[in-house]
Amino acid sequence: MRTTYKAVLWAFAGWLSTVALAQEPASNTSAQNGATAAGVASQPEVSNKTVRAANRLFAKKVHQALNKTKGLAGADIAVFANARTGEVVLGGFIDSQDQEHIATEAAGKVPGVKSVTSKIVLRPQL
Repeated sequence: MRTTYKAVLWAFAGWLSTVALAQEPASNTSAQNGATAAGVASQPEVSNKTVRAANRLFAKKVHQALNKTKGLAGADIAVFANARTGEVVLGGFIDSQDQEHIATEAAGKVPGVKSVTSKIVLRPQL
């Protein structure tokens, strides 16, 4: 009797584990149904490599716009961008406060930019 009980218990445990492994995660199930908990269609997952490449390309476009802008000669500005959200952060050194305004305006005119945050500081005069 004891051996039969153990055999049934092991069979039940095996069946339970296969059922648990066969089920898909909740996120995949809702994506197949075409809706998430919020009722919005989920986006396909994108690799980190693809996200970083898109961010670099977006930052490069903003940096090119800054390089073409008159009035930024002598400015040393780095661009950090998030292509998905359209957020751009400018950082670096400038020679005058006017250059900060010029840089933020130029970055804001690039297609896809939603917001520009300036972390630019005035270059210390030695």
